[in-house]
Amino acid sequence: MTTTYVTFDTRSGQILIVHHGAADATEARKGAQYSRQPDAKIGDEHIGVIPVFSEAIDNEKLYKVDVGNKVLVAASAEHGGVGFGFGEADRSSRGA
Repeated sequence: MTTTYVTFDTRSGQILIVHHGAADATEARKGAQYSRQPDAKIGDEHIGVIPVFSEAIDNEKLYKVDVGNKVLVAASAEHGGVGFGFGEADRSSRGA
């Protein structure tokens, strides 16, 4: 069971980046720093990290983080929800 780390904005619960297979939360947090947009208005103090097991995610749902409980919750796209995709990539479109 591989752990996936979800970095999120602690003010809104918006997911910033998902780091699958990171060694630990510190590594995942560093990834959020490198991938955020230069003009983003989010500082280090507003980035949180939670571990999530890929088996707990429904690929058909959208999620964001409940900042009070630090857990993923279902959310619509209009409310900042993002989708996840785990597993092997579909090779049929690449002719494999």
